[in-house]
Amino acid sequence: MVTHKEKILVLRRFKHGESDLIVHALNAVGARLNFFVRGGAKSKKRFPGGILEPTHYLEVSYRQGKSHDSDPLHILQEAQLIREFPKLRTDYHRLDTALHLLKLVHKLSQQGVIDSPDLFNLLGNTLAAAETSNDLEKLKVHFEIKLLATQGILPSEPQFQSWLSAGIAQHEQIPSQGDERRWVEQQIHSHLRQYLGTL
Repeated sequence: MVTHKEKILVLRRFKHGESDLIVHALNAVGARLNFFVRGGAKSKKRFPGGILEPTHYLEVSYRQGKSHDSDPLHILQEAQLIREFPKLRTDYHRLDTALHLLKLVHKLSQQGVIDSPDLFNLLGNTLAAAETSNDLEKLKVHFEIKLLATQGILPSEPQFQSWLSAGIAQHEQIPSQGDERRWVEQQIHSHLRQYLGTL
């Protein structure tokens, strides 16, 4: 049986039975992949040190699930850690921000639908920025603006232009304060609720 390789960002993981795991991830073309990991909760040889945790950037080998299934569950065979973003787990607020990003992308991504490499890059760059950001709330808003832009549903308001033109790593330098920043946050959260149903 053919083995496939992908680079992924782990979005969610949860136990299935006593020792198996289900892992949801985003691949480099912006599609969500679902994996069944036999013995993943206990196998320290194949999946050591909590390697399948959300936020981790991995290279994985897997066997493809049944192609006729609308939501195939692939069989994960191996995973190698590329980057773990360790500073996210040394601070509650950094981890909470990271999990918020993963939740939004998880709701947005659809199994097997090629969305955009921009989505994968945006998530990876924002996780990296969350390790050192001094304004996590601003980082979240910046991510949300760019997320809506990748989907082509960001309103063409002039107040969003400075956010769009700045890279995620430069979020702290975006000139937005007081009433303008509150307006931007309210608008973005309103559009996210309309698009995703909930935040």
